[in-house]
Amino acid sequence: MRSTWVRIGWAVLLVTLLVGPAAWASSLFGTSYDLGDEIRFKVQDSSTWWWGCCACEESLVLGWRIETTAGQVVYSVIHDAPVSASIWQGSWLQTDINGMAVIAGQYRLVVDTSVGTLSKCFSIKDPCACTWCRSSCVSCVCQDVSTITNCSCRTSLVFVDDCTTCGFPLFQWGCSTCNSGCSTCP
Repeated sequence: MRSTWVRIGWAVLLVTLLVGPAAWASSLFGTSYDLGDEIRFKVQDSSTWWWGCCACEESLVLGWRIETTAGQVVYSVIHDAPVSASIWQGSWLQTDINGMAVIAGQYRLVVDTSVGTLSKCFSIKDPCACTWCRSSCVSCVCQDVSTITNCSCRTSLVFVDDCTTCGFPLFQWGCSTCNSGCSTCP
């Protein structure tokens, strides 16, 4: 009996070491992107059965914007007509309203939907600057409203993760690309 629990313990430890670092990096340090990366996001509707609740209606996306942590709008999109969340995916190429590249730092994605306003914080880092993490990794200073729940209906704002990792899985702390600009700091 004891050997069975030891095997289960080792299996849990192995899974934690192989899968956990990416999850830890995401939860501890938030979502971050390198300067110049395309940032993609979408709204997901889901439902859980709950006694006495009605069927969920699909949410509609009305528009979205990127703000600084101080609330200044950097970029915005307002749709001419509401778009169904099931077919909508947003993307941002890290430019401001005038088409100029934004600087590294913390930002907030805000998406207006038919069920309410969703938001998510993220950081943009400069892979060539060794010191970016000292100020922007600790925690995000803005408040997230990434999910709205009404009865059994849930609407969530999520980043589309299509990153690739390389190297030994034990050392993959979060999302990293094999060729992410600078390999060494100046």
